[in-house]
Amino acid sequence: MTDSKYFTTTKKGEIFELKNELNSDKKEKKKEAVKKVIASMTVGKDVSALFPDVVNCMQTDNVELKKLVYLYLMNYAKSQPDLAIMAVNTFVKDCEDPNPLIRALAVRTMGCIRVEKITEYLCDPLRRCMKDEDPYVRKTAAVCVAKLHDMNPSLVKDQGFVELLNDLLSDANPMVVANAVAALTEMNEQKTVIEVNSQMVNKLLTALNECTEWGQVFILDALA
Repeated sequence: MTDSKYFTTTKKGEIFELKNELNSDKKEKKKEAVKKVIASMTVGKDVSALFPDVVNCMQTDNVELKKLVYLYLMNYAKSQPDLAIMAVNTFVKDCEDPNPLIRALAVRTMGCIRVEKITEYLCDPLRRCMKDEDPYVRKTAAVCVAKLHDMNPSLVKDQGFVELLNDLLSDANPMVVANAVAALTEMNEQKTVIEVNSQMVNKLLTALNECTEWGQVFILDALA
């Protein structure tokens, strides 16, 4: 994305050209078009008119391309909520992808898209990701719960996500535990969702020695 060719000045008919390239049958041409769209977005140009075309590029097994499309969605979903719903099916599908990086990327992006209409669709895939076999996916899902709580606390409570986060405090992976603690701590700042009891303290102390410094800070804050 540092290549200057992507940041050239807007020329007449650029949106039309990009639209054609985004709908190209050639994968490489499509990827180059998405890079140009992201570059334009980065320098403040309005490329929201390309929303449906960019969303159509989501269905790919290319992780780099998927990351770029998700970046676009995070930027424009709030201003295009009705169009953002078009992406829901692909998000749900990506949460079940064989590649854990794509599963985590999907759930992280859904958490960052602050569109009320999408939150109800997020619950089932998020619940699955919190029980995922891969710790990277589980720790990403834990953070997503805090983001969802920030937008809709009652939904998080009703859907049982607080209990699922509490279960993650016993996770075998210390980074999953740290992220679950971070999420619960952040949620508690808004509204008390969980009380620190002796059982929880024991779980946190068990994970403390194995965590990174970042994780230890969150655990010690929670204990304090």
